[in-house]
Amino acid sequence: MKNQPSIFKGCDFSTPVTILKCVEESYIGLGIVRSLGRLGVHVYPVISSKKTPSRLSRYSQCRFFPKLDASTTDEVLIEYLLQVAETIGRDSVLIATMDSYAKVVSGYSEILRKHFLFGCADYDIVKNLCNKQGLFFLATRHKVSTAMASFPHSEIDADEFSQNAVFPVVMKAIDWTVLEGRPLTKTMIVRNRRELIHEYSKHQEHGFPNVMLQEYIPETGGQDWMFNGYFDDQSNCLISFTGRKLRQAPVYTGYSSLGVCETNETVEDISIKFLKEISYSGVVDIDYRYDVRDGLYKILDVNPRVGASFRLFVGEGGLDVVRAMYLDKTGQEVPKDRPVPGRKWIVEDSDLRSAFTYYRHHGLRIGQWIASLRGVKEGAWFAADDPMPFLARILDLVSKKAKDCREAKTART
Repeated sequence: MKNQPSIFKGCDFSTPVTILKCVEESYIGLGIVRSLGRLGVHVYPVISSKKTPSRLSRYSQCRFFPKLDASTTDEVLIEYLLQVAETIGRDSVLIATMDSYAKVVSGYSEILRKHFLFGCADYDIVKNLCNKQGLFFLATRHKVSTAMASFPHSEIDADEFSQNAVFPVVMKAIDWTVLEGRPLTKTMIVRNRRELIHEYSKHQEHGFPNVMLQEYIPETGGQDWMFNGYFDDQSNCLISFTGRKLRQAPVYTGYSSLGVCETNETVEDISIKFLKEISYSGVVDIDYRYDVRDGLYKILDVNPRVGASFRLFVGEGGLDVVRAMYLDKTGQEVPKDRPVPGRKWIVEDSDLRSAFTYYRHHGLRIGQWIASLRGVKEGAWFAADDPMPFLARILDLVSKKAKDCREAKTART
């Protein structure tokens, strides 16, 4: 492959890859397509919509357009994956981009291993990591610091909690996967008792207790940390990175819209020890917040799959967690590589919206915003060697904005 990094010389990239799945609003799949496609891997993304920008990537070999949504049963999904395997005609590396699919792959691993190569932990571990209540008790059991939390089963429980709570409080969905197709917010900050009860009642209307009320760790600026790593079948960490969220979308509670790679040995040690103890295998993405009140890094989320910000973490030789997984699952040695401190990565449209909010809340100036972009090496959507997905994303955003304006105008008249 032309311009292939020297660290990969002699590697075999003939095994194809299946991505489950690339969705319209997500850039995770696109990042995987580009990361492996640039090495010469044939990448087959399962795409949810013909509007998905990933389908236009020059590195996408073939497109599958199934109707997979929240109503799709696990059995139907497995049947479809077997059809994909038959179409490709040989074993491929399977990569999940969503928690719900990570659970399916783990739960049906015996069937899928007949046609796919993948790294994933046991189903119970994956299920607990995807579930905020499961994660809380798993972290507590293994002495990993976490924010205090309550898991109410009714409005009475929530009201009792609110009477002694110190506001603001973070309200989270315990299991994000069950929110697909429902008009509910995954994570939000509630400022008082009245707001807490109001928001909790929205979840109760949908007939299931799926809310965690969590202590709010003060946002002190630049104290949200990330860990990315890949663990082999023996739970050995073959590659790891740490970094900070400089801005988030949504602000304060969301994913990284602008991140920087920075070494944090404490976060790295906590993560590797925890995942080794629970016998984790596969790619993982973990969020922490540093609590200045007690000097502890507290675990917030664990994604047992490829994380949204994985392309922030690229070593000097070009290794990332997806490439490490590919080499390991195809029976090849994963080369050593070193992080690039100061490397930045951005989600272009999300960061622009977040910057405006930071301007309103904290007085972020244009000059400060421009200065913060120095060191950006890669964007979630834009790539000079693969521009079409970025253009498709821009056109989609413009189209949606025009539609919103038309609807607002109609409502006024």
